[in-house]
Amino acid sequence: MGVFGQFIFATVIISILGLGFLLAYKPWSKLSEAFETELYPPNVFIRQQSCILHNTRIKGWINVGITKQKLYLSHTSPLSYFIKPLLIDLDAITKIEPCYEPLLGECYKFFIGDPHITTLVLAQDLIKKLELDYGELIFSNKLGRI
Repeated sequence: MGVFGQFIFATVIISILGLGFLLAYKPWSKLSEAFETELYPPNVFIRQQSCILHNTRIKGWINVGITKQKLYLSHTSPLSYFIKPLLIDLDAITKIEPCYEPLLGECYKFFIGDPHITTLVLAQDLIKKLELDYGELIFSNKLGRI
């Protein structure tokens, strides 16, 4: 393969990766419009968790926490400089329902925004650990009532 062929190959690969990144992080950017924060991680947060944001599975790159009755999410990838943390008000969570996902096992599906912005799926074990560390059942109490 000549230099021109290598250039075309590299351009195609970079384009595919770029398009994949944009599609994968479109739900995050939608949430950023409403919930972006400059807040440092709260006292109660757990590093390198997995989640499903809309239809995008994010494995081991998310920090999840609770502060002041809000859900904190941040990204731990090399691109975290460009992906701002989120602080989602509990009032913006319009519905919580139990579910099962192969990546996470038993989990909760959070419907965010009114009008609807996206969904977030987090493992039940993670939510229980966060609530225990926070000292209040801020999600479990709302399960099925929202």
